[in-house]
Amino acid sequence: SGLDSVTALSLVRSLRALSDSGACTIVCTIHQPQAKIFALFDNLFLLKSGVTIYQGPAGGALAAFAEVGYPCPDSENPANHFLDVITPPSELNSNNVSISAEAEAKLIERFGIVEVDLRAGISRPLRSTRVFLPWTQQTYVLFVRSMHELLRRRDMMATQLCQTLAMALVVGMLFYQIGDTQTSIEMRMPVLCFITNNQGMFGAMMIVNSFPAERMLSLRERASGSYNASAYFLAKTTAETIMTAVYPIIFAVIVYLLIGFQLVASKLFLFVWFVLLAHLAATSLALAVSSIARITDYAVIIVSLLLEISRLFGGFYLSPKQLPKYFSFIDAVSYVKYVYTAIGLNELDGLKLVCTPSELDPIDGSCPVTSGQQTIDKLGLNYISIGGCFGVLLIYIVFVRAIAYLGLRYVKN
Repeated sequence: SGLDSVTALSLVRSLRALSDSGACTIVCTIHQPQAKIFALFDNLFLLKSGVTIYQGPAGGALAAFAEVGYPCPDSENPANHFLDVITPPSELNSNNVSISAEAEAKLIERFGIVEVDLRAGISRPLRSTRVFLPWTQQTYVLFVRSMHELLRRRDMMATQLCQTLAMALVVGMLFYQIGDTQTSIEMRMPVLCFITNNQGMFGAMMIVNSFPAERMLSLRERASGSYNASAYFLAKTTAETIMTAVYPIIFAVIVYLLIGFQLVASKLFLFVWFVLLAHLAATSLALAVSSIARITDYAVIIVSLLLEISRLFGGFYLSPKQLPKYFSFIDAVSYVKYVYTAIGLNELDGLKLVCTPSELDPIDGSCPVTSGQQTIDKLGLNYISIGGCFGVLLIYIVFVRAIAYLGLRYVKN
């Protein structure tokens, strides 16, 4: 099991208490347990090369071995003594006292053949001792367990918080108070694109590196009938969403204020909301890939490819007006495009721009761009509304998470 002696003793004591309660019979395979652990067992089944040497009360094994000439020394662990006796000698353990053929034959004759009535208890009705919880209670218990597991990772949470603060400060100071001049136009759209991609990437990498290992644990628990896959999936994703949503929110608030976007409460709220949606869309994508790919290395490669495709068709490198028609189907499923378009419309709508003397048109002295609406029209961002972007992102998240659930439910090998 890989447990240390103290933890192993605590575990076996818990199993003993469970057995004493009458809830079930517990069968364990043990190898060189400490004396305290061995004393907790009621019955012992001892094998040598597939042949039964002893079976019966654990305490009776000492007397059985003593009768054939192999008593256990007073200071010796009974379990170690039994193994030393029945283990064949070799060059590495030639000093061990190995059981003789005569003594072995006596033990096999006494304990090796046992009459077993295979029809015993067949007349009794089948009854399951397992208590099956309702689906809602399963979900609640699994949600509480997931929250406890996440809260135990204080070092990881602190690392993610430091990473979020550091990235927010770097981005915010790099584009600090971009203002409302003509040069700010060239800075607004790149930083909006970076924010969208950055939060999606961080969220996806957190999921893709942790979910495959937890998925294997879930498969073992579900195989034993502990809970439904849907209850586990809902509880796990809800807990992770609650615990990880705080990071994109903190990031969005800091960069919004440092960069100097429009200081309007409603616009700040929409900006934070769509940055959070970018995080949820990317984590949903990573969750779906991890549930199907199963192996972390494969999942990382596939998720990285899908994130790069989403970034390429995100609307910054090629605006909607410039995109070739034959790539429109890829463009339609890029979550980055809808987040980028939404926060772009949110920031540019109602934005008033001015010109410094050096930025005035040299011919007629006019200011080239006086409003964010001109940039919206130039890039073709008004092909969809902010509400439309929200609707598409919501459908995207639900659809991809449905794929993740189906992968968790049916992909088992």
